[in-house]
Amino acid sequence: MAKVMMTIQSSGKAPTVQSVKERYGLTDDEIDPQFGVVAVDPDAELYMVLVEDQAAPKLGSQADWSVKGPYSNPRIEPFGPPEASDKTQ
Repeated sequence: MAKVMMTIQSSGKAPTVQSVKERYGLTDDEIDPQFGVVAVDPDAELYMVLVEDQAAPKLGSQADWSVKGPYSNPRIEPFGPPEASDKTQ
């Protein structure tokens, strides 16, 4: 299954994995607890969670949380072989 990222802009207390699960009725398999809730911009109260793509429609904006997404979660890998650096001079 594919995972997607969703942003949550909360007013007040920062969301936790447990509070997101409870608010949206997500199962343990629908949200990634290892990813957790990442503070994208704590000053703007903007956070990100990683959920299974079929669970994304469950997350919707409410009075105190504005939810946006889904956003892709591309794998980040190096491009090409590592280059040796010459530190000797």
